[in-house]
Amino acid sequence: MTYLTRLGFTPLFLLLLSCGEKDHPKGAVPSIPTSPVPEKSVTEFSGDNALQHVVAINAFGPRPAESEGYQKSLGYLEKTLKELGWKTRRQTFPSSTPIGTVNFTNLLARHSPDSEPDWSVSPPYLLGGHLDTKRYPDIIFLGANDSGSSTGVMVEVVRVLSQHGDAANQVELVFFDGEEAMLRNIDPKRDGLYGSRYFAGHLKSRNNKPHAGIIIDLVGDEKVPLLIGLDSHQNLQSHARVAARSLGLEKSVINASGGIIDDHVPLINGANIPCLHLIGDFQKMPYWHTTDDTIDKLSPKALENCGQLVLKILHQLTAD
Repeated sequence: MTYLTRLGFTPLFLLLLSCGEKDHPKGAVPSIPTSPVPEKSVTEFSGDNALQHVVAINAFGPRPAESEGYQKSLGYLEKTLKELGWKTRRQTFPSSTPIGTVNFTNLLARHSPDSEPDWSVSPPYLLGGHLDTKRYPDIIFLGANDSGSSTGVMVEVVRVLSQHGDAANQVELVFFDGEEAMLRNIDPKRDGLYGSRYFAGHLKSRNNKPHAGIIIDLVGDEKVPLLIGLDSHQNLQSHARVAARSLGLEKSVINASGGIIDDHVPLINGANIPCLHLIGDFQKMPYWHTTDDTIDKLSPKALENCGQLVLKILHQLTAD
């Protein structure tokens, strides 16, 4: 679940805004060969391809943590990414929740067609979104938009990047488990964001952190705007607005009215990683967290808009 709220500006958050990306200099990861994400990659993104991945994942049924649907979704992603030259790693961990101990599994992915990647070193950029769906014991909730849409976009971004050699090495993908709360609403410290909290906490075991992260969620509905979370890093907000204007999306990519609790929050507050949060305006989705969150609510155009926006931002960041 993703709950809209106005977040307080803590001293840590203000410090993060003032520091900018200079705290994460480029070239800090010499062991990973990279090249800029080319601008032509933007138009190579296919919304139809992204939608087909959502259809495939939704066919497995609901995807709450530990469920059969979640395990089948992991298997589908591992197989699909392997065929595109990406290596995956499951990050499985138990966590205490309001309904008892639950075993969660994040899925990490790196472009490395010829060898196993060095998982102790972070690529420059992180692209993440949650894979799990809200746990409902009494209804069948498929979550085509929440979270199928972001998953489909991420897999199609992988396909595009895979065509451009070392440009694909710029990005680590993380499909987070446990974004959804076990109870009604997310509590950033006690319920929800389980996977992103665990991932952020274990980045300290690596030799470096990503320069920045892009977190996407609920991006498949063409009828609602895509929001730029106001707790996103200011420089990344600027990149998003520039990219949206260049793609003619300035009317459909707008600023949120406040902060939104999602998987970027632990990355910002727990790991001090500048993040951009892009999320569909779920308050204008009457089907949000209901059985009506089905494939018919998605459009290839909305998925394409999000995917092209992400690739355009990555192009701008890596071309600087």
